[in-house]
Amino acid sequence: MTFKTTYKLKDVLNGHANSEFNNNSVIKIENLFDDEFCAQIRKYILDKEEEIIEKYISDKKGLVLDNIEKKRLIKYFEYPFSFDKFIFGRFSQSDIYQIAETLLQEKVCIYSMEIHSRIALGTKIPTHQDNAYYGLKRGKALTFYIPLDKQNPFEGGLRYFSNPVNNEYDHIFSKEKGFSLTILDKNKVNNLKKLDPYYNAGDCTIHHSRSVHYANPVPQGTERGLVLRMSFFSIKDKYKANHDEWYKNIVNQNRL
Repeated sequence: MTFKTTYKLKDVLNGHANSEFNNNSVIKIENLFDDEFCAQIRKYILDKEEEIIEKYISDKKGLVLDNIEKKRLIKYFEYPFSFDKFIFGRFSQSDIYQIAETLLQEKVCIYSMEIHSRIALGTKIPTHQDNAYYGLKRGKALTFYIPLDKQNPFEGGLRYFSNPVNNEYDHIFSKEKGFSLTILDKNKVNNLKKLDPYYNAGDCTIHHSRSVHYANPVPQGTERGLVLRMSFFSIKDKYKANHDEWYKNIVNQNRL
């Protein structure tokens, strides 16, 4: 099913989305960024793609490529802010911090900014929760998922299962390129209610670190989709003991 409610920025800042966020671990905001701005950023990424690849090609953790029809294309890129602070810094504006603090009910700091790409014949995103990667004790983190063009769940767009913010599942190694982890027992989530967002450029889903989400392989003939993704952590949360060591072992199996 699609999202029952699509929020405006002011609704979220007034706390009207908090209940849905806590129950489903995800909400959708309409037109968080202007579509003309998104088109400018999309063009910039495509124009600079080969330069990004050449600069970061040796970093197998921070840059993951899809090879489509003998052409290398970005699937996942971890350092857009480092590549161009002026261009990508415009996503990290004050409203974004206010939204994150309203939903988490705690002060936040930015943790990461990434580019994701969904390309015709591109591989799936395995079912997972972000906190399996983060390893936060309380899971107090969230992610803004901002498509720069139209996207839908049947052409490789992100899909969600409704899952309360306090439910965390065990994860294991995944063989999917760029995604090291997947939920161990899929039977525990497959019967949960599905939430399928349909995005226009600049729309946004915001999901909790315990949101359960995935994406199907991208069908042939689908126009390429680009996404700007930002994650924020509560400044009060802490890492689980030994999480870094556990995760490094997983990464070594998959990316390096």
